[in-house]
Amino acid sequence: MPSVFFSLGGYDPAKIAAAKAKGEFLPGNHTPQFAPVPEPTIRTGVEAMTLAVMSAAQP
Repeated sequence: MPSVFFSLGGYDPAKIAAAKAKGEFLPGNHTPQFAPVPEPTIRTGVEAMTLAVMSAAQP
């Protein structure tokens, strides 16, 4: 069965750099501490997933 895994980043680049500098990991998306930047993450995700589905649905 064909399938796809869609990944989308949502952290502030400054938080990524700060965690990397400290040797720490940011919380994953299945933890209560996960806190992506709402804008532009949600808008970008909706646009990207919509385009992916529309492209896959074309005959």
